[in-house]
This record gives sequence, C-alpha cells and structure tokens, in this order.
Amino acid sequence: MNELVKIKRALLSVSDKTDLLTLAKKLNDFNIEMIASGGTAKTLMESGYKVTPVEKLSGHGEAFQGRMKTLSFEISSSLLFKRGDEKDKAQAVQLKIEPIDLVVVNLYPFHQTVERGAELSAVIENIDIGGPTLLRAGAKNYQSVAVLSSPNQYREFISQLIESGGGTVLESRKKWSAEAYTLTAFYDLAVSGYLATTSTSLRYGENPHQKAVALKNPFEKGLLHTEPLAGKEMSYNNYLDADFALQTLKDLHHWRSDLSAAVVVKHNTPCGIALHQDPLKALDSAWKGDEKSSFGGVLALNFPLTETIAQFFEGKFVEVIMAPQIDRAAINILKKNCRLIEVDLQMRAATTSKNVRTVDGGLLVQDKDRFQHFDLKWVTQNKMSAELSATTEFAFICVKNLKSNAISLAQNIDTDNSFELLTMGSGQTNRIDCIEKLIASRLKDKNVNDLTKVVLASDAFFPFADSVQAAAQLGIKTIVQPGGSVKDPEVIAEADKLGLAMAFTGRRHFLH
Repeated sequence: MNELVKIKRALLSVSDKTDLLTLAKKLNDFNIEMIASGGTAKTLMESGYKVTPVEKLSGHGEAFQGRMKTLSFEISSSLLFKRGDEKDKAQAVQLKIEPIDLVVVNLYPFHQTVERGAELSAVIENIDIGGPTLLRAGAKNYQSVAVLSSPNQYREFISQLIESGGGTVLESRKKWSAEAYTLTAFYDLAVSGYLATTSTSLRYGENPHQKAVALKNPFEKGLLHTEPLAGKEMSYNNYLDADFALQTLKDLHHWRSDLSAAVVVKHNTPCGIALHQDPLKALDSAWKGDEKSSFGGVLALNFPLTETIAQFFEGKFVEVIMAPQIDRAAINILKKNCRLIEVDLQMRAATTSKNVRTVDGGLLVQDKDRFQHFDLKWVTQNKMSAELSATTEFAFICVKNLKSNAISLAQNIDTDNSFELLTMGSGQTNRIDCIEKLIASRLKDKNVNDLTKVVLASDAFFPFADSVQAAAQLGIKTIVQPGGSVKDPEVIAEADKLGLAMAFTGRRHFLH
C-alpha cells in the first residue's frame, strides 16, 4: 500500500532552525499553508513568508512565559481525527476543525542544557511538553499525517514532495512516525534519568566513579520491582549478576520444573549450574562447579530458602540469594551477610519484550533469546547413548547462558534425574581456546579424568575440525552443537574418524 496524501496545511514549531527556510520555500512553492508558533513564526515572516499564527487555531496566544504555545484542543484535534472515518469527519466539521497534514517539530535542547552544567531551573525550562505532544499526535495518525522530527529528514521529504506533486506516501509516513516515537522515547529517557540521578539513584555504577540509576519499567514486573527482604540495597553490579542468574534459572525451571535447580553467577557468567531431586545436593553441586568463583557470587534457586538451606552458607560469602520463597528463619541466619530476594519463576516476560543494549549513538534492540526445546539431529555414525539424552539437553541449556565463544561440559551427578555443569570455557575469541586453555586446566584442577559420560556443548558451530580433535583428546565421547558451518562435512568426518557421537540442534546461541 502506497497511499498518497496531499499536504494542504503544515504546522511548524522548531528549536533547531537548520534548513528551515529551505523547507519553507518548498512548502510555499506548493501553496501549503504554514502554521507556526513563536520564534519559528518570526523567522518565517522575516523571510517574507505568509504565516498563520498558532493562536488563530488555539484561540490563545503564548502564556506563562512561553510554557504554553501549541497545546490546545483545536490543534491536537487537527492532527488526531481519523480522515477516513465518517463520524470523525462529521464531528470535525461540527467543531470547525480543519486537518493538519504535516508536523515539523524538533524539541527544546534539553541534552545540551544538561551537558553545559546548567542549573536545575534552566534544565527544567528546557523540558519540552508541546513538542512531544504534537509529534506523538501526528505520528499516531501517520495514515494521514506526515511528521518530521529532525532537519535530517527534510531532504527526503522535499524529494518526495516534488516527485508526488505535493504529497507523501504511506511507507514514508510510517517510517517518520517510528522515528518520531524513537525521538520522544530517548528524550523522555534522558529527562527521567536526569531527574532520577538528582533525587534517588544507586550507590554507583560498575565502578565507584560512575553514577547509576535503576529505571523501573512500569509495563512489566520483575527483578527491579522487588525489594530485598534483608541485606544492603542492591548495587548496579548486583542487579546485572542477579538478572543473569535469574534468566538462567528460568531456562532450567522451564525445562525441568520437577527438579531443584541452583545457579551461581560471578561477573555476569554462570560458574555453577546444577539440577537434582534434593535441593541441598543441587546447591552443593552448583557451588562446587567453581568453588573459587562462587565466593562473592550471586545465587538463584527454584526451591525455598529454608533454615537448612541457609545453614549451607555458613562460612561462605555471597552477594545475593534469590528464591521463590524465603523463610523467616533463613532471613535471621543470612540477613547480615547477603541480600535476600523473593522471585516469581512462573512469570516469563511477554513474547514482545526485547533485549536493549546501548552502543555509541543509540540503542540496539532485539527479540530475547527464548529457550525452546529442540530436536537433535545425530549426524555421526555413532549415536548418543539413551542415558545421555537429557544430559545433552542440559548441556545445551548451560552453554546458551554462557558468554560467547562458549563450551560447556555437563554430566549426571548420581542419578538419571540429576545434572551439573562440570566445567566450562566462555568469553574467548576463538572456540578452541575454550577447550584447550580453560576447560583442560579446570579438569586437571578437579582431578577429572573420565569424560566418557560427559557431554560437550558449543553455543555455535565448529568452523574447523580442531575443536572435535581437542575434545577427543580430553576423552569426550558426545558433542552437541548448532551446526551450519560450510565445514560441517569435514567436522562430521573427523568425529566419525575419532569415534565420537555428535548432534546438531539447528539453533545458535551467541551471547555477547
């Protein structure tokens, strides 16, 4: 659908007047009525353009030292009423509302005001209210209204105006609408962050010299909405590690909610993961996954934190313990040593929720990597033994939650319904180093020699056969990996040559 909408009336209200006169000339060439406010109107009139002042529509001039300019029922209605709806059209006639087809608005320089270290009063005055309102109203009605929120869009708009003979197409209006909402989202986030850091904030960020604040999403419930039952307030790093531990635990709980699960995280990386029918054994196994790293770690449990479980931590230092239920006796034991948080493991965020990461210049947004059961495709002559079926799935859940490049080694503990992350290698720039430099030395430290019933999982495909060779040298007999490399035939051939069983999952789990 490429529906063309002719532009008859445009509303202009800009703080940044870059290329404003270039745009105005083209609007004038197409006999488009220009409605403008304050300084924008003055700039246009001084250049000889005919301008309709906004007060002619609103019925009021500027008020309250400029705080009120464009906010009015009349102007908002001109942007919002549905052009194709007969009831809206009839009411617009009744109310003497004429449509506005183009909104050209950029916002008060809030960011620049903060950056120059202005006083609070000056910063507050540079919080734009009317601008975001106009942008959001026009953007909501993008089927009929074009919204330009940056001078960078003018050239594209002018080209389309010329090519179409005075209008805009739906595809462009939808794109500009998204850009307007992105602008107001970042703008509001900046205002929220500024006000939060000047009132309540975290003690500091990753390091003491960094300021930090926790902004709670009012549309979701989760870790940030839960206050610790005991211990000091949560720090920036505590939240990062706790979130990582909780998401890993939810994957495990989603897979086998009938078993007790324990996760230990240190510096945003799981260092111990275990499942067992006995909660205490699950906890002990996870703790011993990397006992040195567990010291000062963050734990997530899918079973109640009882007095007995709390006694396990005697003589051990941990930052945070999360559990679905925390008994009063456990609080009394641990309240001086760590933060205790009750969490809801049944609540999984909506499928529309996203991962958001900051990069220089903005944000990257993607779908969350949801755990799903996968169908293993055995690609080697040797197949997995039946007793390792569940261990193979567990190994892949573990590696999904490790930082790439990642390799996990998993095994049964003492029954068919108990699993542990034996050891792992993660965060390496090449996969072979995970095995040869990290896993090999950790196995030696643990005095583990027999790996015949251990499953090795990789978060991404093996680009070469060297990882298979390194795994075989350790004594590994079973491998699970996503597959999908152009070298898959060579990797499979090497596994067959070495007598290994290897399965493909068809699903990669990079985690950066």
